Amino acid sequence: MGDPKHRDETGQRADLASLRARVRAIERGGAEAERGARFSLGHAALDGHLGGGLSAGRVHELVGEARSELRDGSVFGFAAALLVRLLASPVARRGGEILWCAREANMFGGAPYGWGLKALGLDPERVLFVRARDETDRLWAMEEGLRCGGLAAVVAELGPARPGEAGRVAERRLQLAAEASGVSGFLLRPLASTVTTGAAESRWRIAAAPSGGSLDPVWSVSLERLRGGRSGAWQLLWAMSDGRFREAEEFVSVPEEVPEARPAAGRSAAA
Repeated sequence: MGDPKHRDETGQRADLASLRARVRAIERGGAEAERGARFSLGHAALDGHLGGGLSAGRVHELVGEARSELRDGSVFGFAAALLVRLLASPVARRGGEILWCAREANMFGGAPYGWGLKALGLDPERVLFVRARDETDRLWAMEEGLRCGGLAAVVAELGPARPGEAGRVAERRLQLAAEASGVSGFLLRPLASTVTTGAAESRWRIAAAPSGGSLDPVWSVSLERLRGGRSGAWQLLWAMSDGRFREAEEFVSVPEEVPEARPAAGRSAAA
């Protein structure tokens, strides 16, 4: 190592700068190994389409079917199912918690419900909820969470994506934070999100589908964009008993047969 008293033109000690550079190189090496990590969704065809599962350490965008605000059970449920699969996978950090940056519930409700998450297989005790004042604060909390390597994932409920450079830069910052730490991120947006910044690793559109009387939820899932991959669509059932996706049967409503009208007995006798 060089003379600790020597300082370069920036005023830093040369040996200290060298040590920091080595630490950054080691950190980059670990992050690069995690960038290739994926977790299985438990559905062979879907995993194959994704190249072996969904990428961990990236930000994924989930768009629901609510009109203007995120009060969408389908996108909540699909996000919870992805988190169940992530936590069950080897790529999840042991003991890692989930940071969920939630919107304030309005008079129609719509906040994540502990018993509902538990029914889907997600232990609510592993979820840390953050209440932020507005979307700017939620984005800040999400970015800080993605930089925290001790977490398994970060979820943020946001409004529709806005066109322009600011939105693209904000999502790009999230993606870079996820890639550096290996923590996975999920952006939940309402149906009104017709604008996409293209910064997320993948973009999914989720809608409720008929379950045919099953207690397991069924969703119509469209993969609208996948970095380096193809779009696709599936009808998926979330099997809550074993925590995996399965191909859903198509349930078609059949109208009940209406019996032919018969002449009244009294009228026939009168005739």
